[in-house]
Amino acid sequence: MIRFRVILTFLSLLSSCLGQERGGTDPNVAWPILNQIMVKANTSGSLAYWGRCDFHKPFPDYPALSYPSAFSGSPVEVWQKAFASDPKMEVTQESDGLIRMFETDVPTDLLDVRISHVSFVLGDQWRDRFGGPDNAMYLVLSAPEVIAYRKAHNIGPLTDMWYRSGGSHSKQEVVGDLYNVTVKQALDYILQFYPGFWIYANCQSDDAKAGRNVYFGFFRKVIPRK
Repeated sequence: MIRFRVILTFLSLLSSCLGQERGGTDPNVAWPILNQIMVKANTSGSLAYWGRCDFHKPFPDYPALSYPSAFSGSPVEVWQKAFASDPKMEVTQESDGLIRMFETDVPTDLLDVRISHVSFVLGDQWRDRFGGPDNAMYLVLSAPEVIAYRKAHNIGPLTDMWYRSGGSHSKQEVVGDLYNVTVKQALDYILQFYPGFWIYANCQSDDAKAGRNVYFGFFRKVIPRK
């Protein structure tokens, strides 16, 4: 009986670990599908999931998804069709129209960290450097409160690296100051300047001292030229 219980416990832990290493969809496969859905559904939002983060690669993997057979229905229904093969993915739409695509077992504590002040106004000499969504996101994630929380809770990687965005960028700038906002609210603010969605990819860490790695990225909606 004891041996049987040990086996069950091991299988349960194994299942949990495997469940948290989902993802695996190549970005070159995911981008055309995701962009076309965003354009047709005319939506922006966020995507949170367990993936297989490899920071040696320039872009993250994506959850299991497929091209919807039809675009009928609400934006939520269209996105639900795209992620139908991911049983953990929950799709909702908030009152401001933003689409949330969150796997139900993804920890969102880092998104709830509150930042006292983040400024996107850095003067003319910095505009080329901080003009795009990647660098605007960097300003959010480099806030002292975010860094302190990651260190206190062993959320790696504890570096200033992050994934580059998918899609092309213009010279448009994110401007303004935010006060007393959560990480989630600050990232949503960037969507006002760059429609698309921000990515919150969680992965199991190889570092025994880190419970998990969390990577952020940004996917900008690109409207095809006619």
